[in-house]
Amino acid sequence: MVAGCSDSEPQGPTVPSSEAPVQETVSHGPFFPECGGVSDEEITKQTKVPGLVNTAKTSVGCQWLSGGSILGPHFSFSWFRGSPIGRERKTMELSRTSVEDINIEGYDGFIGINEDPDPKIGVNLCEVGIQFDDDFIEWSISYAQPPYPDACEVAKELTRQSIVNSK
Repeated sequence: MVAGCSDSEPQGPTVPSSEAPVQETVSHGPFFPECGGVSDEEITKQTKVPGLVNTAKTSVGCQWLSGGSILGPHFSFSWFRGSPIGRERKTMELSRTSVEDINIEGYDGFIGINEDPDPKIGVNLCEVGIQFDDDFIEWSISYAQPPYPDACEVAKELTRQSIVNSK
């Protein structure tokens, strides 16, 4: 039997060391109450659509549908925590007639507009997204059949109310 000793390191493959990824600090904006702090009655008042039903109510969003049906106008509030607003804006730029910068109550964001080619229908969809540090909120206002109020004025007013109601 033969045995040998060596004080040199083994010459096998080198395994690269991996350091833990650096975690970025996320800076959250204000707290938004349920449905952006906007009541069902206020949604009906602003949208001028009777019979709205709040069909989805979570800690980060709400959706209202006419009679609870997806066939018709729909309105929603969404609160995105730790999510980049730039990705949402890019989606808007690819899917809306126009996207512009907007400032509401001192906060910057975007307004995405969808205008129907039929001038009798006009702007039937308007979405406002406003950034708060690494968070953002979005109001989406979508009408199905005219006549209806200016979708962007409704979206801006509901966004303003949510900002004022935030803590």
